[in-house]
Amino acid sequence: MLPMRNTISQSLKIFFSPETIAPFLIGSLCLAILGGAVYDMLKNSFGATTPDLVRIAIITLMILLFAIGVVSWIIAQRLARIPLNIPFQVKQKQLNQQYRGLILLVSRSEACEVAIRFHLPRLQRCWLVCSTQTLELAQQVRQQFPMVCVDQPIVINDVYQPLEVYVRLREIYRDRLPDGWQDADVIADYTGMTAHASVGVVLACVGTPRPLQYTPAKLDAQGRAIGSLSPIRILLRQEKRS
Repeated sequence: MLPMRNTISQSLKIFFSPETIAPFLIGSLCLAILGGAVYDMLKNSFGATTPDLVRIAIITLMILLFAIGVVSWIIAQRLARIPLNIPFQVKQKQLNQQYRGLILLVSRSEACEVAIRFHLPRLQRCWLVCSTQTLELAQQVRQQFPMVCVDQPIVINDVYQPLEVYVRLREIYRDRLPDGWQDADVIADYTGMTAHASVGVVLACVGTPRPLQYTPAKLDAQGRAIGSLSPIRILLRQEKRS
């Protein structure tokens, strides 16, 4: 992402370029002349006294509101005719199989423990993705499951930047899978951290054979999390077009 200063500088350069500023000035001049001509016509028709100018202002305002309404109606009609085309169907079901690999977003140790234990004893490798604030928690989870949490936790610098999470997950699938493993052997859990981080996980898996899951919280009567339920499988299936 470009810095704000560079973005503003580039925008000003584009606006004040000869290709842009000349049409803008010519158009502004034409509108000013047209507006002045219309105003003179209205003044000649209604008069130049103060009540006449008030009537001209009211008529102009009514015409403006009418034009806004017409344009809004046209836009609404066009939007209504645009088909909503979502290329993927999102379904969820109870996870009924274990995976050899697991990627976890670390926020709560209890949720991580439930997700890891669900895939045992088949689970062979678990990658922990955390922030600087949850690094210590990730280390504790790693100490609790040393046989599967082999790699050091992967630290995300900006948990509100989905693209950073997206890139780090792609690195896991591309560079860290054991020999002979396929992407479909590793399921990614997007439960923890922030909603932005969850988006990054989904982006890294959508349109691929990489499975997704989330571990829902178990809530009490007041809506407070008191535990975690078994993971839920998320299916992103591409629709077949006829």
